[in-house]
Amino acid sequence: MNRYIAILLCGVLALISCDKAKSFAAKVMKQGLATKTANRTPPPVDEGLQKWVDQTADGAVFRKDLPFPARLEVRTTRCLEISGRFSQSSAIEVRTDLPPGTNSQITQCGRSGDQVFYQLEQSAFVPRVSTAEGTAQPAAKPADKPSAKSSPQPSAKPLESPNPSPAPPSSRSVTFRKTGTSWVGEPRTDFRAVALAKDASPVFDQLLIENALAPRPLWFAKRRFKIGDQLVVTGTSLPMLLVGDAQGSFTLKLEAFEPVDGHPCGVFSVTGNYHRKQSPDFEGLRTDEDVTIQSGKLWLSLIYPVILKEELDTIQTLKSGGQGGLVTRGQGAIQVSVTRAWKPVLP
Repeated sequence: MNRYIAILLCGVLALISCDKAKSFAAKVMKQGLATKTANRTPPPVDEGLQKWVDQTADGAVFRKDLPFPARLEVRTTRCLEISGRFSQSSAIEVRTDLPPGTNSQITQCGRSGDQVFYQLEQSAFVPRVSTAEGTAQPAAKPADKPSAKSSPQPSAKPLESPNPSPAPPSSRSVTFRKTGTSWVGEPRTDFRAVALAKDASPVFDQLLIENALAPRPLWFAKRRFKIGDQLVVTGTSLPMLLVGDAQGSFTLKLEAFEPVDGHPCGVFSVTGNYHRKQSPDFEGLRTDEDVTIQSGKLWLSLIYPVILKEELDTIQTLKSGGQGGLVTRGQGAIQVSVTRAWKPVLP
């Protein structure tokens, strides 16, 4: 569920020093965290999507019968508030301790049939500094949220390393195309694109699901869910929330019906834990992770088998790295906020 923790932690080595990037990180953090006001105004729902919702006085069905859109755009905003002990080391064991702070990231994905693109649009890390009273505060000031059409912020110069990561963040997109039953990278002279395509191809179906470009292989049964209904997800039902080599158990409770960016969803509180090995991402990392979800919420679409929003308080132990590059290890508390602006593209 909170798949991109490893790549965001690896981004700490490229600490953003410019005020503009810090402002971006602070603003995303502020907007990404859950609204705590109990009497807030419910967000509006898209009436064109609401008509596809199967809901009566007896509850709502989480549909999986509609044809999944062949053309999609997904813009994902992630914010991690990190506290604990994390470090990175290279192949020759040069160790770098990572400070607590806030990591923010925006990625853009798209799919048109058998063609997929991925782009790391913006990324920033803001370490926390101690105030005179000893309270940790983000070292940044809020700024206007960057629009989807704004150009990527300039990346900062990374800290020197004798063995840097083979796939540093880049604003250039990577394109994949399906050939037969396999996904391959589009021919390009860009080394990073070629390396990422080769690394991602064997696990591409997992990446599509994690990034909401393909439906979850398991979803709810045909029963109707009412406010207060509970569901245990474990064993063979885990692909509903996790893909890959995973074990664990989650308890979900339906708390409300609420849209995400106009898309109607069921909001579930969630607790549980899981262990997952060699979980991939589009940046070429593989992660072993043990995660305990102390509390949180998930926004699950009422129309398609996709997860559109996550807000989780977690304790994590992880080890992550790419081919011959930096290895991240650590344990600590991570507050996760993920929002996916999920848009079918009309022909």
